[in-house]
Amino acid sequence: MVELKFYKVSGLNFVNNVQNGTQLKLKNQVKYNVNYFGEEKRCVGKLDFTVNDEEMNPFEIRVQMEAVFTYSDGDEQPDIHTESFDQLFPFLRQVIHETTAMSGMPGLLIPLMKLDRSNVNVNKAPENENSPLN
Repeated sequence: MVELKFYKVSGLNFVNNVQNGTQLKLKNQVKYNVNYFGEEKRCVGKLDFTVNDEEMNPFEIRVQMEAVFTYSDGDEQPDIHTESFDQLFPFLRQVIHETTAMSGMPGLLIPLMKLDRSNVNVNKAPENENSPLN
């Protein structure tokens, strides 16, 4: 069983220089990595999520989050990866919604996302990766 212990927003960048009434065609980009600390049954998920306009209008939200999770004996890394993402994603949605709402525009609620377990690559640690949560 994967359990979220805590998370933090480590980066937030918001640019909204579009004219009022401009129709935006938004697209999302997501990057999610998990670093494991096996003996402790603990891992750190790093989420980098960007929303921007397909037409290159000056609108972008980029949120970087980190979260600590624990997991149980027998949990497989692809399952830990997807379950940890599922637990962190609602907080990302909330950050984006509240940031846009506080800026004077209607709050943006991004669609729900699920990771496909079959697309998870394990044992491919990014080079020079470290976390301030350790």
